[in-house]
Amino acid sequence: MISHIPVLLEESINSLNIKKNGTYIDATYGCGGHTKLILSRLNNQGKIYAIDRDLKTLLKHKILDKRIIYINNNFSKLQNLFKNKTDIIDGILFDLGISSFQLNNPKRGFSYMFNGPLDMRINQNEKITAHDLLKHINVKKLSKILKIYGEEKYHKKIAYNIKKYIFNNKLNNTRDLSYVISIVNKKNKFKHPAKRSFQAIRIFLNKEIEELKKGLNISLKLLKIGGIISIISFHSIEDRIIKKFMKKHSSYQNQINNKLPLTKKQIDNFYTKNKKLTLKIIGRIFPNKNEILKNSRSRSAILRIAQKI
Repeated sequence: MISHIPVLLEESINSLNIKKNGTYIDATYGCGGHTKLILSRLNNQGKIYAIDRDLKTLLKHKILDKRIIYINNNFSKLQNLFKNKTDIIDGILFDLGISSFQLNNPKRGFSYMFNGPLDMRINQNEKITAHDLLKHINVKKLSKILKIYGEEKYHKKIAYNIKKYIFNNKLNNTRDLSYVISIVNKKNKFKHPAKRSFQAIRIFLNKEIEELKKGLNISLKLLKIGGIISIISFHSIEDRIIKKFMKKHSSYQNQINNKLPLTKKQIDNFYTKNKKLTLKIIGRIFPNKNEILKNSRSRSAILRIAQKI
């Protein structure tokens, strides 16, 4: 079993500009690595809301500290969790994707590297597993899922193959799924042929993109003025959504930073049309060479940071 190493740990926590008596949200608690470092920078009045929809992971890696409030739920429901309160949080951290403990547990069925049931549910209380999804979905929709969420070149052929094998009861575990995909997809020395398809099925099954969009919008309401939102993503689909979100809520600031000529009339018109601009983009950070060498999972990570204004 490979131990979990938090990606961009110091960089993400430093980006939050931790106040000793502040209130923070770790929206994707996982194994608790980020929360633990935030705790080390808080005094007794500080507080962290640790959120994760995977109850087993939450219980397994629970830190006993009175400053932590644990919440087993989706981060897309943040607004309901805080009873529609606004402007109460000093910083929010999202570490997207799944942890190494989830990925490397064969029983969870997330990985093409281990044989296990076709599960892939982040929240084990959800009824539909990956096997259920693949069994009942049609070829056309499955192909679309592989294309959109996995950016898979051979999405049509893979979708056809999956449906053919599952119809003949020859697709019952992750090893079978990996094999079926590999028949179509050519081997690549950098990526396993099943990587993109496994990612796509997991993302769709767990509604990860919808979760992300909802969570980002709710974060704006919860953050105090001056509060920080920091988001670590691991693939281009997530990163595009985050980038678009930040740009949407900080367009005027971007124009000023780029020193585009704006007349007074243009500025007035811009404010009239964009009364809800609320973010200042701080920047983005990539893992350095040393981190990538120590933790290959960090290779694709991007940390984007913005501040509520």
